[in-house]
Amino acid sequence: MNIKLSKLLSLLLLFLLGINSTYAQAPILEADADQIYCPLSSITIAPDFDLQNPGGSPIDALYIQISSGYERGTDFLEIINLPNLTQSFNPSNAKLTLNFSNTVTTSEIIAAVRAVTFRSSRANISGRRVFSITIGQANYLASTDHYYEYVPDNLITWQAAKTEAEGRTYYGLQGYLATLTSLEEAVLCGEQTQGAGWIGGTDEAQEGVWEWVTGPEGLAGGVEFWRDGPNGSTTLFAYWNSGEPNNVNGGENYAHITAPGIGIPGSWNDLRTTGETNVDFQPKGYLVEYGGMPGDPSLKIATSTSISIPTTTVTGDTRCGSGSVNLSATTTDGILNWYDAPSGGNLIHTGTNYNPTINTTQNFYVAGEALGCNTGGRKTVTATILDVVDAADTITITNCDEDGTPDGFTDFNLNNSIPFITNDTGVQVTFYQTRFDADTNSGTNVIAPESYNNQNGSTIYSYTENANGCFKVSILNLKVSTTSFPSNYVYNLTECDTDGEVDGFHNFDLTEATVAMLGQFPSGSNLEVSYYKNEQDALLANNEITSQNSYTNEIVDSQTLYVRVENTSSGSCFGIGPHLQLTVEPIPVFDVLNEGKFCSNASSFTLETINARDLYTYNWTDDTGTTIGNTPSIVVTTPGIYTVTAATTYGCESVPKTIEVIASEVATLDISTIEVTTENEINTIRITDLNQLGIGDYEFALDDALGPYQDEAVFRDVAIGFRMLYVRDKNGCGISNIEIPVLGFPKYFTPNNDGYHDEWGAAGLDNFNFTAITVYIYNRYGKLLKSLVGFDQNWDGTVRDKTLPSDEYWYTALLTDSSGELKEYKGHFSLKR
Repeated sequence: MNIKLSKLLSLLLLFLLGINSTYAQAPILEADADQIYCPLSSITIAPDFDLQNPGGSPIDALYIQISSGYERGTDFLEIINLPNLTQSFNPSNAKLTLNFSNTVTTSEIIAAVRAVTFRSSRANISGRRVFSITIGQANYLASTDHYYEYVPDNLITWQAAKTEAEGRTYYGLQGYLATLTSLEEAVLCGEQTQGAGWIGGTDEAQEGVWEWVTGPEGLAGGVEFWRDGPNGSTTLFAYWNSGEPNNVNGGENYAHITAPGIGIPGSWNDLRTTGETNVDFQPKGYLVEYGGMPGDPSLKIATSTSISIPTTTVTGDTRCGSGSVNLSATTTDGILNWYDAPSGGNLIHTGTNYNPTINTTQNFYVAGEALGCNTGGRKTVTATILDVVDAADTITITNCDEDGTPDGFTDFNLNNSIPFITNDTGVQVTFYQTRFDADTNSGTNVIAPESYNNQNGSTIYSYTENANGCFKVSILNLKVSTTSFPSNYVYNLTECDTDGEVDGFHNFDLTEATVAMLGQFPSGSNLEVSYYKNEQDALLANNEITSQNSYTNEIVDSQTLYVRVENTSSGSCFGIGPHLQLTVEPIPVFDVLNEGKFCSNASSFTLETINARDLYTYNWTDDTGTTIGNTPSIVVTTPGIYTVTAATTYGCESVPKTIEVIASEVATLDISTIEVTTENEINTIRITDLNQLGIGDYEFALDDALGPYQDEAVFRDVAIGFRMLYVRDKNGCGISNIEIPVLGFPKYFTPNNDGYHDEWGAAGLDNFNFTAITVYIYNRYGKLLKSLVGFDQNWDGTVRDKTLPSDEYWYTALLTDSSGELKEYKGHFSLKR
C-alpha cells in the first residue's frame, strides 16, 4: 500500500468515526402509545412521550403528522398555548409544526408534545390513525421507519432527479427517488405531500414492465411492480391513476405522482422524462426517501403513536316463539357495550355475549368502546322471533270401514287430517311412522299420505313446518268407525232433461239430498255430507264434488254417486256408500207438420204433430192461452198464433212449439192503380196503391210468370209495347196478372224480311186510352214521305213501292185521348238495311 492510499484510508476512517459520533449525539425521541379513541372526543396522542438530547444541540422545531389514516376536513391535531411555543396545523398534509424559542427546555418540549391532542368531528369515525413525531421536516412513516421529502424543482428530468435524490442525506441517511410499495407510503407521499413529482419507477428497460430501480430495490437489481398497460396487473403494489400507464405519447417510461386535482389524489401516471406541454403533466419536483440503505446510521429522531377506533362484528339469533336468544359480538379494541337504542338510550349489558328473553323480534345495539366511552359506532344486532307452528298435540282421525272387508282396517287419506292438525296456511306436513323420525324430520319411514292403511300402525306422527323453518310434531291416532248407512239405502234425485238439449245430461242440486243423508244418523253429531264419483275417492276423501248445488251427471241418463258423512270438527267418518242415484228423464220430442198458411178461399186449416218418439199427452192453446185441443192434431178456422206442448207419463213437459196461421189471398189487379211514366225516354211501371191488392204478402215480376220476382212494385227502364205484370202471394195463395200498354216509338227498324223489326210504327198503343192516331214521316230535309192513320198502320220503309235507303227519318204523331184532347209526339228513328 502506498503512502497516498494509506493517508486516504486514514482520513476516511476519521470521517466515518466523526459521522458515527455526530449521529450518536442526535436527539432520541421515544413514545409508545396505542390508544382507543372515543368518537367526538379529544385525546392526547403521546401521553408517555420522552426526549433525550445527549448532544445538547438546540431543538427549534418538532413536527407531528397524521401519517396514516388521515381524513381531511374532519381530523385535527391541536395543542393549547404554552410558553416558548408557536404552532401551526397544515390540513393539506395533516402536519402540526411546533416552533420553539431558543430558551425552551427539554422538559418544556416534552410537555408540549404530551399536550398535543387528536380530534375528529365525524361521529362514525372508523379505522386507525398513526401519528409520527420527528425533529426534521421530512415526513416520517412508522410502518417503514423511513423519511420522505418532497423537493420542488420545476421541469427537472427523471434522470436528474434520480441523481440529485441520491446526493441528498437526512441525518446521515442516504437519499434516493422514493419507492412506494404500500398504500400508506403512496398516500403520505402523494395525497398528503401534494407533490407532483418523480418517483423511482420506470419501464425503460422493457416497455410495459415497470420496476423500482432506486434505493434498496435498485441495489437488488430492480423489483418489478407492474406489467402491461392500464389493464395490467401487479404482484406487489401499484397506485396508477385511472387509465394509466398508457404511454399515450410514446417514451412515457417514468413514474410520476399526478398533480393535485388530476384524477385519484396522489396516484401515478407515466411521463416522458421532459414531461408534456400541459402544465398538469410537467414535473414539478421529486420525492426523496431516506432509510433502508446499507451503512445508514441507526436513528431515533422520530417516533410514532397510534389510536384506533374499535371495529365491531355482531351475530344475531333467531328462534321460534318467545324465549332466550344468544346474541354475540367481537371487537378489535376496547370493551363491548350493549344498548337499547341506536344512539343515546340505556346501557343494558357489557360483554361478548348477551342472552335476553324476548317475546317479539327486537333490535339491540352494541359498540366496542374505551372505558367510560358511550359514543362508539354501534352495530345493530337483531334477535328474531319467528312464528311458531300452531298445531295440535294429538288428534284422532276416524274413517269408515267400507272397503269390502269388515276387519277394522281401511285406507286413510292423511292429507285430509291436515286441517285438523293445523289452521296455519303455507305449512308443509310430513307423516312418519316413528316419533324419532318425526322429531328429526329424518326423511326415513316417510308415509305416502294419499293411501295409508292402519294395518301398518294406528298411531303415526306428523311433522308440520312453516316457511320460517319452525316445526311441531303431532300424534295421530287412526280409528275405524262402527257406524254406517242402512243396508241398500238409496236416495233418488230425478230431473227432466229440459236444459236445452235432449241428451241425457242435466244439472243437479245435490244439496237437495243432504237432509235425507243426515237423517240416517243420530242428530247432534255436527255432521256434514260430501259427494264423490267413486268408492276409492269417498274412502280417502279425494276429489270431492265441491259444486254440490250445480253438478251435471257424467253418465248419460243415470249415475250413482258415493256419499261420505263425517264429523265437521274431527273428520271422523260415520258412513260411506253408493247412496245417491241421479236420473235424467227425457222430455217429449216431436215435430209440427204445417207452418200455417191460411188462404181466404179456404174455411179451415189443420195443425198436426209428427215424428213423436213416444206416446205423449198434448195441449194446444191459442194466442190467448186458452186450451183448444189435446190430440196430436187439430183443425182451426181463424188465423192466429197457436202453441202445442207434450208431456210424458212421468210429467216431463216438452219445449213449447209455436205455429202462426197467417191469412192471405190472391192479388186483385186494376189497371187504374197502375201508372206508366216516361222521363228522359225511360219508361217506368209502378203500382200506385198496394192496399188495393188484398190481404196477402206479395211479390212482383214482369213478362214471365216464373220470375224473377221482387218485393218492390216498381219496374224501371221498361221496353215499349204491351207488358204483362205478375203478382204472386208469398203464402202460396196464387198468382194474378194484367197486361199494361207502354206507349212509345222505336228508335230503329230493319226492313229485311227476317221477321224482326221489319216495320216501324207506334208501340203499346191501346184504344182504351186513345181514340185516334195519325203519324207523319219525313226525310232529313223535311219532305213528307208517308202518313199512317189508325192503330194498326206501320211503315215498311218504301214510298210508292220504292225502297228508301238507310238513313235518319223524322216523325210527328198526333193522338186523340179518351177525353178528346189532342197530343203531339215528335222524334226521329233510323232505317237500317
